[in-house]
Amino acid sequence: MRADEALLRLHDVIEDDDKIVVDLGDNTIAVARAGLDTHGGTGALGGAMAIALGHCVKSDGTVYCVIGDGGFFMHLHTLATVAQNVEKFDNLVILVITDSSWGMTGGQPNPASKVSPADVAASMGLDSEVVEDPDDLPNAVSEVDPPAVIELRCEKIGFL
Repeated sequence: MRADEALLRLHDVIEDDDKIVVDLGDNTIAVARAGLDTHGGTGALGGAMAIALGHCVKSDGTVYCVIGDGGFFMHLHTLATVAQNVEKFDNLVILVITDSSWGMTGGQPNPASKVSPADVAASMGLDSEVVEDPDDLPNAVSEVDPPAVIELRCEKIGFL
């Protein structure tokens, strides 16, 4: 599936008080192409997860963090913070676009491409889902118990 096609389905579940925080990379372009409002801000490569934590503490709505697989693996310590403080981040849904490449830096293969972000989250005690069809994203968002990770298995983005 294409990342922007999957992210279009977020429109089905986003509410007025929700925030979207986006990581820097090809996924930023996918979010823009999906027409999502990133009023939650953007972070440097991998930094969006930490920014999302701040929004979780101050927001009543769901905080969606859209991050690529490269940025996700760069900042696993942030996910560990979430796992150790689930009550503080019970409104966080991390959407990891896995396309097995570092699109931002030239499309190099992601060395962690055989490791599933959903499995990593589950190993830390967090709820997780894997989505391979865009139409399944709204159900996955509704079914996870935040804090949670939803892995979006996508074809290589390649915008940059």
